[in-house]
Amino acid sequence: MQAIAYWLAAGSFAVGCAFVALMYYSFEGEETRELVAYLGIIPGFAGLAYVGMALGIGTVTVNGTEFVGLRYVDWLVTTPVLVGFVGYVAGASRRAIAGVMVADALMIVVGAGATVSSGATRWALFAVSSVFHLTLFAYLYYVFPRTVPDVPSRVGLFSLLKNHIGLLWIAYPLVWVASPAGFGYATATGTALVFAFLDVLAKVPYLVFFYARRRAFEDEVVEETPDAPSVTPADD
Repeated sequence: MQAIAYWLAAGSFAVGCAFVALMYYSFEGEETRELVAYLGIIPGFAGLAYVGMALGIGTVTVNGTEFVGLRYVDWLVTTPVLVGFVGYVAGASRRAIAGVMVADALMIVVGAGATVSSGATRWALFAVSSVFHLTLFAYLYYVFPRTVPDVPSRVGLFSLLKNHIGLLWIAYPLVWVASPAGFGYATATGTALVFAFLDVLAKVPYLVFFYARRRAFEDEVVEETPDAPSVTPADD
């Protein structure tokens, strides 16, 4: 069942890659074309990772828990791109964008450490990973909104991507807690199915949202400066 879910996810990301390719060639001469190439990392790498997962590559059992290594490699590569692009849409500084990407990466790495640990160490690492998760949220909901250009289309795209990521990603730690790595309420197969579904839902619609609102990068605010009052010289 897990392998079937992984193959279905890989197929979904293949569709995402085809969609990215279609966008890239249809945006010839547009500024958004470069952004499409950047976003192509998301379905491309995720698709390859899920093919590897379906073949059982990188999946081992550690401390009685199944550890799907490629899942964390996928997240480590693709999720910083997702949150970094949200910062780019917001017009955030490079420092802020780097900050949210680092927080995301540390959340993944420490979370992986929690999965392969046991006892109190597992929950301590989960707590640390959760702190990085909250830091990521602070960037999305406090830092980035302060720099969004005052352009309605850009504000709309930022809000859509921010909430898509922010609200959906709340589910990930909850699934982990219910998984065999946490309290064991869900089986390894059930956890794999949910994570595969969440991954597809988080990444493929993200690309569709960008395509639907890509004009946000071309809209400009034209500020009209009022004409200075004319002064008529007085007659002598």
